[in-house]
Amino acid sequence: MSASVPLEPAHVVAVIGAATSGSEIARILAERRATVIVFEQNPRPYGKIEDGLPRWHVKQRRDEYEEINKRLEHPNIHYVPLTRMGRDIDFAELRDAWGLSAVVLTNGAWRDRPFPVEGADNYVDRGLVYQNPLIYWFNHYPEATYDGPRYELRPGTTVVGGGLASIDVVKVLQIEMTLQALKRRGIEEDMLKLEREGLAPVLKTHGLEYANLDVAPCRLFYRRRVLDMPLSDIAPDAPAKRAEAMRQARAKILDKAQRKFLFEFQELSVPTGLVVEGDRMVGVMMSRTEAADGKVRTIPDSAKPVRAPMTISSIGSIPEPIPGIPQRGEVYQYVDAAVGLLMEGRTGIYAAGNVLTGKGNIKDSLVSGTEIGIHVAERYLGLSGDGSGVPFTDAKREEAHLEGLRMAASINAREPVGGAQVAEIMKRVRERQQAVGYAGDYRGWIKKVTPPDLQ
Repeated sequence: MSASVPLEPAHVVAVIGAATSGSEIARILAERRATVIVFEQNPRPYGKIEDGLPRWHVKQRRDEYEEINKRLEHPNIHYVPLTRMGRDIDFAELRDAWGLSAVVLTNGAWRDRPFPVEGADNYVDRGLVYQNPLIYWFNHYPEATYDGPRYELRPGTTVVGGGLASIDVVKVLQIEMTLQALKRRGIEEDMLKLEREGLAPVLKTHGLEYANLDVAPCRLFYRRRVLDMPLSDIAPDAPAKRAEAMRQARAKILDKAQRKFLFEFQELSVPTGLVVEGDRMVGVMMSRTEAADGKVRTIPDSAKPVRAPMTISSIGSIPEPIPGIPQRGEVYQYVDAAVGLLMEGRTGIYAAGNVLTGKGNIKDSLVSGTEIGIHVAERYLGLSGDGSGVPFTDAKREEAHLEGLRMAASINAREPVGGAQVAEIMKRVRERQQAVGYAGDYRGWIKKVTPPDLQ
């Protein structure tokens, strides 16, 4: 497209991240006749649905893929894959030089929160593993063309966490260890069957019990009480009786997961030191804690070594820093977090999805008072209970839709971009699409970049 041929004035919005919240915001804006440019760092647009939601959610993942596909193929949406903010596009240039109406960051929370012991990151992949790359590996390692990180899981692994994501981690460990133990006995089993039915029932069909496998179970440590685990959300205004019932439900959720996947659990425990031998981390010093009045206190002189061949940190995810976007601690600094407004000016900068709070659970979203971000992403994914997939209800779809409408209305209050500037923006878009080999056929591109053995 030539920049010298003016187009009709229009609102032009860049959305950074193409998955759940990004594609929903893009669709709503496109249906309101905005021109939407969706930048996605990966070839495929599915984000944590593909890379962070464990692959046993087969139907849920496929359904969500198609929902995203339907939204992104709108003619007013221009998909730009293999383009990462801060690497392929400079944020300051996008904001100041492109002349956009707005930029909406929906790039998620992909960076693990640092393990809370000084010096721990010196042992990443030498005894310490973070949740995000581990689940990415689990979801993709069966693919013949997979060239990402690889992990050799070990019995007796320690997991430090406490949320739904950490339950997924221990499920991965227990299922994979069981599959390996059965394979050593010449027995081939199905991962999906183990996840659906539980370890004990499947082992029983082979005349085995878990104790026969000689595989030490993994252990999950949580710094608060089991009743505080964010396994089910409690509304801030919930009556005391209802809130207590929901807390008790958390214990039931954990108990069900333990009975099904046979892992061990220890509450009121926090890592306070490392156990190191040579150049490897071989465990952590775990101290006892006590919880009172919503606060957690580490009990002095209570540290004991918990040795493990691998320690997995599953204590939450935070957004990747982007030069030019102000941060306060681990999260972006907002002008008005209630509407996701990051930066004011000619080109307004907004955020939606997990990037808004940088915490992957509903509770933190509700507490912070945001109406978009983590709350939308998690509810839209349909997670509940032990993290297994549930059908997406109309109410959840409507909730995400209404949040998107509100965001769109805020953006659309801005003046349209002039026709000559729209043409210049689209010239830039076409150049980037050509650079990554994207010819404009969204469905054709998805078919091209989807591994034939993707699960």
